[in-house]
Amino acid sequence: MVKSFNILEAEIKNMALKDGASIVLPINPEEVVVENWVRLKCQFGCPNYAKKLSCPPYSPKPEDTKKVLNEYSKAFLIGYKGSTLFNRYDTENMDDLFPKVLKDIRRSLFEIEKHAFLSGYYKSFVYGFCGPCTSCDKCVVEDGILSCKYATESRPSMEASGIDVFKTVKNAGLELEVQTSKNLNELRMFTLLLIE
Repeated sequence: MVKSFNILEAEIKNMALKDGASIVLPINPEEVVVENWVRLKCQFGCPNYAKKLSCPPYSPKPEDTKKVLNEYSKAFLIGYKGSTLFNRYDTENMDDLFPKVLKDIRRSLFEIEKHAFLSGYYKSFVYGFCGPCTSCDKCVVEDGILSCKYATESRPSMEASGIDVFKTVKNAGLELEVQTSKNLNELRMFTLLLIE
């Protein structure tokens, strides 16, 4: 039996906020902007390009992401503020915190996706969170293996799939600017949960 969407929405919001999210905003998947240039930032600027199975060239291409988004009628933009998120940890050093925070948030997001799935929304899919997967120090792809050891917990980020996070966030009526410093109070991060 499929759970009422209104009940599921309240549960998703509670789960995400409990785990450090600052906003959980329902959006129409049509508001998600997918552009070809986004993956260029991965290919020409990210040291993880072709070193993680959740990153390009292994992640979904923009044209595939567009097709997937067309198969959904509901989505949640889940946002995190650095100051709120990082205050849960003992140090203020962003370089030390970032991998641990990413791993914790990804675990939380998988639980949210699983909850939606078990509530009858079997097409539920959450994008990875802000950058490359952090499950392994060295991804198996570097050894030529194309099968992830943690496939149930690995997802491409929005960016790796060609989603223009800045424009998508703006379309939702929120603000997001390029991070120019390591000031935790300025840090804003988003991910996307698709529901059907």
